[in-house]
Amino acid sequence: MPHHITNRRRSYKTETKSFFWEGLNASTYIIGALCFVVGSVFFLPMYQQYSAAAAWLFIIGSAVYLMVVVHDFIELTIHYRRNKRHGRKTMLEFLTSIGYVIASVLFLVGSVCFLPSVFKEAWGAWCFIIGSALFAFGAAISVTQITRAGTLIGLQLLNAVAICFVMGSVLFLIPSIPYLWPDDHSRLAEKLFTYLASQFIFASVLFLGGGVANFYRAYRMHRHHASDGHADSQAAHQAR
Repeated sequence: MPHHITNRRRSYKTETKSFFWEGLNASTYIIGALCFVVGSVFFLPMYQQYSAAAAWLFIIGSAVYLMVVVHDFIELTIHYRRNKRHGRKTMLEFLTSIGYVIASVLFLVGSVCFLPSVFKEAWGAWCFIIGSALFAFGAAISVTQITRAGTLIGLQLLNAVAICFVMGSVLFLIPSIPYLWPDDHSRLAEKLFTYLASQFIFASVLFLGGGVANFYRAYRMHRHHASDGHADSQAAHQAR
């Protein structure tokens, strides 16, 4: 699932551990993406006996994503309070972050609905559809806000992450719709759900790829900000 991405200097209460918190956020996201990749594989009809494991992996992955987006929301709140002049970009960041939190909650509830002991497939499908739409909308807004970055490679990585998040969200939305239809257990239905699970797998791989690229982007941007700060301190020292 997408989460908030930006090349601005992150606002944390402990500025000296800025990359620690951003790196922890990015690496935690990767763990959630891995849960969705494996869980999507278990959604294939040939692994129907592992349907409970698939649902539990989705629950764990959704819970991890929820922690990530809540962490993003807290950071954005700190940034919002520190910057008294709130421009359109800051407001859009804030609104998309709220949307991501709501979407992550929907995915968590939807994953619970797919547990064999619950099995509210239609409810789960609606949660996935609405959640995916919110994720896709938020990721698309993030793409429009990518106007600059500290370095060319930082801009390229940010674009790559955003594209992975948009495509992954759409690929989760579309195959969730047929889960609203009655299952007639025919051979055609088996092929259909194999195709749908394959889209879930591909979407989850895109999220994983986006998460890895985002971790590398955060590392490079941290080094860029650190070098800028070192250069500023040297210039101030020389001016004295």
